[in-house]
Amino acid sequence: MRMFDIDFDHEMFLEYVKELHEHLFESFEFEDLLVNVHNHHQKHHLVTLHLLKDKETFHRYYSKKDELGISSIFDIIVGTLTENVAGDKIKEHLVSNLELTPEMKASDVAEYDKKVLMKNLKSFMMYSRKRKGVFNQ
Repeated sequence: MRMFDIDFDHEMFLEYVKELHEHLFESFEFEDLLVNVHNHHQKHHLVTLHLLKDKETFHRYYSKKDELGISSIFDIIVGTLTENVAGDKIKEHLVSNLELTPEMKASDVAEYDKKVLMKNLKSFMMYSRKRKGVFNQ
């Protein structure tokens, strides 16, 4: 059995990001998280997940990525999600939902950064499986 044999539940993903935000930074608005985002790993993880919430959010911040100093976060997102997409339910959903193309990436991404993003997304999928009661292990 594949580890993630359930579809990506986008509504549950929105709940997950909201819960994570409240748990880690309840007094911060999203824009506040952008300050020193590269010097705080929890902020970096949350900002990355927040940008995946919907196409409008992703593209709004993508258009301001240079002025906000977050272009490397978008490179991580695009570089990770547009690579080896076929058969990966997480990537398939997000690439389609956010309308991502490999050309949106401005620079190469370290393998470590790709692994971190996928680890965070797989943590969500485990959360989703648990919430849906599909933990059979």
